[in-house]
Amino acid sequence: MKTKIKLSIIYLITISLFVVSCDDDVTVENKNELSQDTFFSSLAQIESAANAAYAQLQNGGLYQRFGYVLPDAFSDESESGGDPNFVTPFNFAITPSLEHTTRYWNNCYNGIGACNFVIGNEDTMRSKIVGSDFSEEDVDDAVGQAHFLRGVYFYLLVKRYGGVPLLLETQKTIEPLPRSTADEVYESIVSDFNIASNMLYDKNSTEKGRATSGAALGMLGKVYLHREMYEEAKATFAKIQDYSLLPLEEYNDNFNDSGEFNDESMFEVSFSGESTQSDLWSQTGIGVSEVTFHAQEYTGWGNLKPSNKMVAEFEDNDPRLKSAIIQNGDTFGPQNDQVWPNDTRWFKFSQLYDNNAIVQNGSTNARFLRYADIVLMQAEAEHKLGNDMAAIGYLNQIRERVEMPLYGTPEMDSAGYPVDTSDGVFKAIVHERMIELCAEQHRFDDLIRWNLDAQEITTNNAGESRGYNPDVHRLMPIPQIEIDTNDKITPDDQNPGY
Repeated sequence: MKTKIKLSIIYLITISLFVVSCDDDVTVENKNELSQDTFFSSLAQIESAANAAYAQLQNGGLYQRFGYVLPDAFSDESESGGDPNFVTPFNFAITPSLEHTTRYWNNCYNGIGACNFVIGNEDTMRSKIVGSDFSEEDVDDAVGQAHFLRGVYFYLLVKRYGGVPLLLETQKTIEPLPRSTADEVYESIVSDFNIASNMLYDKNSTEKGRATSGAALGMLGKVYLHREMYEEAKATFAKIQDYSLLPLEEYNDNFNDSGEFNDESMFEVSFSGESTQSDLWSQTGIGVSEVTFHAQEYTGWGNLKPSNKMVAEFEDNDPRLKSAIIQNGDTFGPQNDQVWPNDTRWFKFSQLYDNNAIVQNGSTNARFLRYADIVLMQAEAEHKLGNDMAAIGYLNQIRERVEMPLYGTPEMDSAGYPVDTSDGVFKAIVHERMIELCAEQHRFDDLIRWNLDAQEITTNNAGESRGYNPDVHRLMPIPQIEIDTNDKITPDDQNPGY
């Protein structure tokens, strides 16, 4: 049975405590501010506040929709199926007023506000421990979750916008904030993940769906890798314990309902497939529905499909192909239903794993961080440090799990992946990440990190230019409403090219 993080009215109150933007001439007092004398007095209240910080990840701007649409559409692993929500980012026709960018921005900052509410009341919680039903460890866990999630939200922001307003406390009155630099934002992210890794429980906690110390270390190492801090990344990844690669016979558990919170999964965005609203298209996205459109967008309707390049990247007999992609003539499910003819679609996270599923109400959790990603990042860190033999060893852990020929063998040499040179090892890393992590929102960021985006993001399946310009499209525009309402951010602060 799926474990869900419950939400409560505290989430709605928390959001009212936070806004980044404001009108120039208005100072607003928060009428709904919670009294420290009346709140954080029980374990239930502490858990409620911590749980509220997760809600924005489930919303339409993030992992209900645009959080996976945007990075997957930007990359070279996907092809647009025709829906405007996908054609626009696929062709890099992003504008400051586009719903995609505005909702993404707002959901991240609403989540940050919920995190700040918990972090800002740490002393209040600790002052009430004596005579209460909660302990120091309970406070550590709640505050650690808030630090982890704040790091996640700022990481999602800085990747897509560059420097952003660095809001680190709940505002008593609504005050505008300027853009901080990307370096300043990353410093805050590193601090949050470091704090979280020391405060959170390990993987053995019975609270499935919550952040763990291992997840915090994994994200910290990822940030170090993206910042080219390879020694720090290597040392951080080495601290991760209690996770492992699933065996081949359980590999698909990484992408279905029944395998959620498995030994390879380090952090998931939970979805139940339940909805309190009859019209899924008009949902406000405040976290109550917990419905994701991934299943129908990618598989049912094919609004975003695998590119020809993506399909061709798989080697012959690689079992990961059928776990990720369905093609004409493939069969699936106990009823052996045949898929649509003359079409290729994503299978990962598909409702086709479950013949009884309601396609619109996707309930499969988004796998935000998998141990396979950690292993591949370890390979990359070792390679960047000049330790190619160690890098090959990590790559071969991924290969061995799916029973494919190992790097350094004649089979892989003849397949075009010799690893007797540093360039060959790097090519193997690029290949293995594309195959193992496809449709998991990594490829676009990988290409930017490797400075390969201009080389690889070129044309669609028909050979038509996608119009990608790395000087512009590595970042999305700051939402127009932020520029219009925040007097600390002017049109001159907009990202180049928008």
